[in-house]
Amino acid sequence: MGSEGGGSGAMNHVRSFLKGRHFPGTVRLSRRDKPGQQAFDSGSSSPTIASVHMRNESRDSAAGSLDDEGTAGTTGLQGAERCADGIGRMDLNDVGSCSPSSARSPMTPAVGSPFRSSTSDLRSMSDTRVKKFHKLLGEQVVDLDALRELAWSGIPADLRPVCWQLLLGYLPPNRERREQILQRKRREYRDMVPEFYDIANSERSEDELGALRQVAVDVPRTAPGVAFFSRPAVQKSLERILYIWGIRHPASGYVQGINDLVTPFLAVFLSPHFESEGMEEWGVDELAQEVMTAVEADSYWCLCKLLDGIQDHYTYAQPGIQRSIFHLKELVRRIDEPVAQHLDNEGLEFLQFAFRWVNCLLIRELPFGLATRLWDTYLAEGSRMRDFLIYVFAAFLLSWSAELKAMEFQEMILFLQKLPTANWSEKDVEVVLSRAYMWRASFDDARSHLTQS
Repeated sequence: MGSEGGGSGAMNHVRSFLKGRHFPGTVRLSRRDKPGQQAFDSGSSSPTIASVHMRNESRDSAAGSLDDEGTAGTTGLQGAERCADGIGRMDLNDVGSCSPSSARSPMTPAVGSPFRSSTSDLRSMSDTRVKKFHKLLGEQVVDLDALRELAWSGIPADLRPVCWQLLLGYLPPNRERREQILQRKRREYRDMVPEFYDIANSERSEDELGALRQVAVDVPRTAPGVAFFSRPAVQKSLERILYIWGIRHPASGYVQGINDLVTPFLAVFLSPHFESEGMEEWGVDELAQEVMTAVEADSYWCLCKLLDGIQDHYTYAQPGIQRSIFHLKELVRRIDEPVAQHLDNEGLEFLQFAFRWVNCLLIRELPFGLATRLWDTYLAEGSRMRDFLIYVFAAFLLSWSAELKAMEFQEMILFLQKLPTANWSEKDVEVVLSRAYMWRASFDDARSHLTQS
């Protein structure tokens, strides 16, 4: 564990504010003198930690220093006016909207498969960690708390489907009941397709026709730059999932952005059925219809589980998103007052750039291959995910603290609409997650920024 000048004293402070909880990885303390890169504002009693890195086990193994890894505890320019008047109608693909997507750089998948370990991009799993996963999953009744702790730092690609289903509560921890539950839930979804989707338009209400039209418009724009999601068979699955979800959840109905949240599930649950490492090589059209329907059903039910905890992100006027953005602004002010003040001085509203972040859980801001690693931690957080997301968004924004303070309004908003993440790796995502974890641990006893309305 590297440190500079007074590292042992700083480490004692870190241990004190973690209050006995485990940290998700190895803490490395280092000093940075650049302005705006302190982890905590000067008024905080917490130590200044410039960077926290999670151990990259593949590098440590090569250096002959691999050890057992720690695990986490349970874990446009007129946009502001337009958002205030029509937050429930914003188009994520409108360049001039509060959350433009077409202005960003194309998102290309990571080298190789985003679901299998890659020595160049995705974080390798040590033999020790993989064995821990297999031991946990091999138990008659899986210890979900232990699984959350282990999954927080990343899940082996081949175990990700079953781990996600367990973490979301779609699969029961008892092995004996899983097959029965799977068959029943897949049968329920299969029965919903002819009931809700495979019917003539003349049998649909006006609201249902409107929902179907909106889904049909959004599906071709899902995950732009990832050719896999432009395939007709994949788009048809997306359309069925999204339409049926909207019909069966009338409190919100289908809302743009939910289409992005399906993509990690669909890709991860399809991955075991192909040997090739690149999504572009997956022969979806060659899959048996029974297999494709099962994958579609699993994706649908896991989407339901995910959205159960954040459904007010998508109800009328999207109050959950507005609240999250308010808390994000307050948190950034506490962590890095100079950045928050600079944004205020330039007249930049958080709603102008953060709406899409919250709406799509950062999926559109990163190369698609990194979304699965991000979601390992999201799902491991369980019921705490909603609050943890605020810290993740803050850590993501403050990754460019120094750059933002040197920009004026026009340059800043264009920068935030097209962030330079095209070459990010799993290491960059883990730095964001680690900082978010540290900040939550620091502010856990002073949560006024998450309780104001």
